[in-house]
Amino acid sequence: MKLVTQLFLASLIMLKIVLGSVLVYRGGLDPMLLDGDAIASEAVQIDSEDEVKEVDKAPQGADLDLELFLAKKAELRAEQRELERKEAELSAIQDEINKKIARLTELRNEIKTMMAQKEAAEQKRIRHLIKAYSAMKPQQAASLVEKLDLEFAIDLLSSMKAETVGAILPFVNVEKAAQLSEALGKRK
Repeated sequence: MKLVTQLFLASLIMLKIVLGSVLVYRGGLDPMLLDGDAIASEAVQIDSEDEVKEVDKAPQGADLDLELFLAKKAELRAEQRELERKEAELSAIQDEINKKIARLTELRNEIKTMMAQKEAAEQKRIRHLIKAYSAMKPQQAASLVEKLDLEFAIDLLSSMKAETVGAILPFVNVEKAAQLSEALGKRK
């Protein structure tokens, strides 16, 4: 009898499984029968709503971030244009300065050349005067030396031979001769 009872219970269990399967297949998933699924679907809906809220918030935040990014980008572009403009100005100023430096260098060289020419001409003139004063009689040279500017007379006499100067100075005014002698002594 035990065996018969066990077979009867096993067949009932099998019948229950088959009927349950048919019921689920034909009727679909009934939410009342499937409470676990209903809870899961609510959780999904809640999560979906949160995602919607987050999605709604994200574009606004993204819009703000995008607007901020675009504003920064525009600001950086403006700064870059300003820097490029200033760089161009500085480059133009640098070119102008370089041109002026080149021009000043040319002028300095011209001035040096002119000064050298002037000095050469002056030396030539002094050599000519030295020859002329050396060829004169000492009394005539002395009377002309007395009338010359003290500095020029010193330059002239310092370039002459000592014997010629010694012959001229005794005929020069005593005060001027003393000044000339003192200056000639300091120079040599």
